[in-house]
Amino acid sequence: MNNTESGKSVLTANLKKYTQMDAAQIREIVEHVPMIEYKKRTVLLQQGFAPKCSYYLIKGCVRQYACNESGNEATVNFFTEEESINLFSFLDDDGLSLYSLACLEDCLVVECPDIGNNAAGDEQPDIGNMKRLFFEKQFSDMQVSFTKFKFGTAEERFAFLVKSRPALLNRVPQIYLASYLGIAPETFSRFKKRMKP
Repeated sequence: MNNTESGKSVLTANLKKYTQMDAAQIREIVEHVPMIEYKKRTVLLQQGFAPKCSYYLIKGCVRQYACNESGNEATVNFFTEEESINLFSFLDDDGLSLYSLACLEDCLVVECPDIGNNAAGDEQPDIGNMKRLFFEKQFSDMQVSFTKFKFGTAEERFAFLVKSRPALLNRVPQIYLASYLGIAPETFSRFKKRMKP
């Protein structure tokens, strides 16, 4: 099974799980939805630009980050398989992105062209409900992580990452994980060495 066929299978399973659509409706959507493969290091969205779509990640890992005026980067989040990236929550008052998104691995994504509400009103209600559920999950996950990070020491933040998202340790370069945790790469290395038996 190639990546696109595999992606269609994942999307079909999620539509069955999160909507009340029948098999014919799901098949119609899956056949026409834009599913795109991006190579590692592809920048999906640049900070300061208006996004063209949101994403549903079928395969791969995407890094969300921001740069300050001095050009220093801070990693904000990572997205992996079967997670939505709802870009309308990333926007400033002018509709420009506060963050950049970059593929850390080869990725397969579903592109959802509407940002925010569907002005045309032609979206199926079940799709709107599914997107709302994905957004609520993304927001809830962000709140839990933020609380853990706000009150935790560097070592507690590291332990939370290891417990909640262990796969990232093998998939994401250490420098980005350290940035995500707000610690120096050397500190991250030290914590990681202590973790090994």
